[in-house]
Amino acid sequence: MGATYGNISIEGPTREALANWLRLKKIDAFVTAPDESGWITFSDQYTDGLDPGWIEPLLQSLTRDLACVGIAITVYDEEQLRLWAAKDGVLQSRYNSCPGMEMSDPDDEDMRPRLEDAAALLATIGKSTAPDSLLQILGMDGAKEYVAPLDLHEELATYLRLPENSVGLGHRYILKDKIDLLEEGLIRTVDS
Repeated sequence: MGATYGNISIEGPTREALANWLRLKKIDAFVTAPDESGWITFSDQYTDGLDPGWIEPLLQSLTRDLACVGIAITVYDEEQLRLWAAKDGVLQSRYNSCPGMEMSDPDDEDMRPRLEDAAALLATIGKSTAPDSLLQILGMDGAKEYVAPLDLHEELATYLRLPENSVGLGHRYILKDKIDLLEEGLIRTVDS
């Protein structure tokens, strides 16, 4: 099985505010230090489990309570990337690189990427440019036959100004690999 992980990056609140919010909600998460543009990433066990039923309400509640922007990204088996964008408690946009993976008998159209509201995604992250370059990155214009999810996450991280360390950051990997939290600049929101 290829890389499988999920995480959420937020812009606005401090790392301490995010960690305190996660602790208050009793969410076991690993939180990165802010990057140079102010984004902070965390991965909790349920987001890392790729559960949209967890991710969407978490993202909405988090961005509402902390009055911020949040981008959730999941990668499944290096074959599918999903993205959710929310601002101030409102889900603004969703993307799925390969919706057909979740279907028992997908047709060709089901295997093409789907994006809900590119303009809202750009507005959420404060980009006022036309969505053409975003659509090209996401493979929406037909320019790319297949977009490898890890490469796509790297391109999105650059384009959306997300932390570089968000690519591949997953709760399970941190636990499995026994990552030195201090060395990696991570904090855990619950006692292990």
